Amino acid sequence: MDPLLELETRRLVVSTALTAHALRSLGGRLTADGDAAALLALARRLGEGADLLERRYRLRFEPPYPGVTTGVEDAGGGLRLVLACTAGDPEGNPLGVVFTALIPGRRPQVSVAPVEARIPEEWRPLAAGPDLDDLDRCRHVH
Repeated sequence: MDPLLELETRRLVVSTALTAHALRSLGGRLTADGDAAALLALARRLGEGADLLERRYRLRFEPPYPGVTTGVEDAGGGLRLVLACTAGDPEGNPLGVVFTALIPGRRPQVSVAPVEARIPEEWRPLAAGPDLDDLDRCRHVH
């Protein structure tokens, strides 16, 4: 198989597996009335069981899945939380950048972009629990 096609196929498989994991972890579609604290709590739950996915699909996430974020954003009259981490194999070969989007009223969305997508340096890890710093990071996005 063409190496580029094989890499893209692997990204799609990982994206599908992570989407299924998110749906199981979060119970499907997010409630429409979720606030910033609820989105942050849901994001923290995504990390539970990610080690099983790493073993099953021979992956390594850096930082650990679901990764880092810029915080909860006010986007077009609703909220969203986007998280990102890099994925590669245990030998250090890169697969891509995993982006996970949590939007109240929608199903979690997970995609794996090529490694060139890069994670912005200013993105930070989720805090261990809900705190004012996380909630204060809610910003408006057009």
